[in-house]
Amino acid sequence: MLVIFEKYYSSRMHQIKRLLLFIYVLPLLGFGIYHEFYVSVTDINYSEENKSIQMISRYFVDDMEKLLKERYRISPKLMSKNELDNANFYIEKYLHDKFIVSVNGEPTDFKFIGKEYDVDVMKCYLEIPNLKLKKIADISVQSRVLFDIFPEQQNIVHMNFNDEQKSFMLVKENDKAMLKL
Repeated sequence: MLVIFEKYYSSRMHQIKRLLLFIYVLPLLGFGIYHEFYVSVTDINYSEENKSIQMISRYFVDDMEKLLKERYRISPKLMSKNELDNANFYIEKYLHDKFIVSVNGEPTDFKFIGKEYDVDVMKCYLEIPNLKLKKIADISVQSRVLFDIFPEQQNIVHMNFNDEQKSFMLVKENDKAMLKL
């Protein structure tokens, strides 16, 4: 009798779980749960050994592709064997316009080291070399990357300086972050 009950109970619970899942998921499908999510992540680290600020920014390739097409009227064909020869030029130009790093209140000029692809993500390597400062009191970042074509874009910035770590979520209405050391 117990075996029959367990089989019946197990079968009914499985049916109930499926029904509940269907009841909860169906309305979400109608209201756009599959809306695209626009996000980038940037890691900013200070290298005491090199006296430089090293950054890695990650952007979805298709988002950057769309941006370059709309902003510069080019077809970069990122991540393909037909990638535009000067795609890096346009990426660097855009980042210099939309990604601003200041140290001790002074804007800095970063170098675009290059990029690489990881599945559907483009990693951009940036560096502010040879900082000749005796002390870094603060670092601030303004990231307006991709806001011009995706108003709902979110740019996450992780800063790591001398064991001080802080993360920020930058959005179009609040695109600046500061870490005081």
